[in-house]
Amino acid sequence: MIGSHRLPCVSYRRACYAPFSSAHPNVQCQQRARRQARVLCSAAAVDAGTEAGSVTIRPVTEKGELQHVARLRAEAYYEDDRSRFVETFKRQFVAQEVESLQQRTTPQKPGKAPPCECMVALSAEEQEVVGCIDIRLPARATGVHPQGVPPAEEGGVYILNVVVHEDRRGQGVGKALMRAAMARSFSAWQADALYTHVEADNEVAYRLYKSCGFEDHSEERKFSGATDLGRLVLLKALPPSAPAAAAPPPS
Repeated sequence: MIGSHRLPCVSYRRACYAPFSSAHPNVQCQQRARRQARVLCSAAAVDAGTEAGSVTIRPVTEKGELQHVARLRAEAYYEDDRSRFVETFKRQFVAQEVESLQQRTTPQKPGKAPPCECMVALSAEEQEVVGCIDIRLPARATGVHPQGVPPAEEGGVYILNVVVHEDRRGQGVGKALMRAAMARSFSAWQADALYTHVEADNEVAYRLYKSCGFEDHSEERKFSGATDLGRLVLLKALPPSAPAAAAPPPS
């Protein structure tokens, strides 16, 4: 399962489809809401490895790839679901996620960039999507302030929705996705700073972010109705420092 921060960032019209069990429907809805936030709104990778193996990471270049991204996220979201209707849930999830991705990756204002960019990790052998990550682009590029970035940060970028295929976990793909998204944010989008959230008790994700250059920015507590989702830490990363100028030769 994906390490996460449980901060809902995508509005899904899907109802809460609860499997048959003895749990009260409200409890089921809360559990499913927590799992949805845990999987889809994560900026934490599922593995802390250092070798990504043979993968190519790049932005999505065609609409058909969004279908593969949505399917990968559906599989992760329902990974532990053993209900009889799980395949139906996955199909509904995929349809809604594809629609949402298409909206988020389409410019909202003339002459501006889209609010979000999706990047994929492709296997070298079959060129299949084995991982993905979303980047909420800076307000000065899109005309829309990215959710999760402090209001005063016009050049801030927010990283989220990291998912890695279960067969490629533990191989460093998640960390490679994070580093690729960070590099693209600074180079292609001239980001002033990167932001993401992590659950305060998610030590694996926290260590991953630290290893990528993130530092603590602030902390808050999140609720879904009456359900306490725990403490969230907002992390921030700055662009790499410019190399120091060489000292002049002695005269």
